Amino acid sequence: MIAKFVGEELAGCKWVGVPFAGGMTELLYLDARTIVVSDLHRHIMNLACVVASEESRRHIVKALNDLPFHPDTLKYAQAHCLEMERGGWSFDTLDAELSERWAVNFFVCAWMGRNGTAGTKSEFRTGFSVRWNANGGDSCGRFRSAARSLVGWRNILRRCTFQCLDVFEFLGECQDLEGHGLYCDPPFPDTGGDYRYKFTEAQHIELAKRLGQFRRLRVVCRFYDHPLVHQLYPEGSWLWRELGGRDQANQVKKEVLLMNGPSYAASQRSLF
Repeated sequence: MIAKFVGEELAGCKWVGVPFAGGMTELLYLDARTIVVSDLHRHIMNLACVVASEESRRHIVKALNDLPFHPDTLKYAQAHCLEMERGGWSFDTLDAELSERWAVNFFVCAWMGRNGTAGTKSEFRTGFSVRWNANGGDSCGRFRSAARSLVGWRNILRRCTFQCLDVFEFLGECQDLEGHGLYCDPPFPDTGGDYRYKFTEAQHIELAKRLGQFRRLRVVCRFYDHPLVHQLYPEGSWLWRELGGRDQANQVKKEVLLMNGPSYAASQRSLF
């Protein structure tokens, strides 16, 4: 699991910043005392804030368990999330009940809809996920399992501070100090065009420039193996740790973790 490897490479950091929250799986493996998590995707940040609350988490798990796995459930949830966008609502301006309703509907969109659309421009317009054969997993079972898993997320999310900042604004707040770490998982080159918050080649160039300015803060980045990544993060200046991975279509694709220092993984160490 790549998230576990991220945790290995940031082990011992007392402060870790995560400017691209995404699915947040890596948070489960961070042992830092302070974790600051940011993303421009306010739907997922609202869900994280709701799950971090013991009372609100109980409310939404019960609500999700009571919902039928049905296309109309998905359509209602999609309409509500689009309504939230049009209204310009923010998770930090809503009361608990409205935040919980928003979180439930976003979770439905993410787990009742077809795979691979979360965070994209079509995430609230995708079709219902239904299996018409016994190949692979069951869509309803996947949804129920995901809802149950929210119980285990509370302990890590309640340790986090949440922001909704542009990555470059976030980096401007990071301090170049020993014991500080940064995990960057931006939209990958040639794959980020469908994301609602695009990340252009010019932004990738600027990101590499800004990350390369840190000397004491430990930087860990995740990418597909791509020519632009080789150009911006050359071996010699950055340590490359090659990993197996899969894209949003579940196709095997080589991924890499890039570090501005030696690897902390036991398998990467040597006495000679």
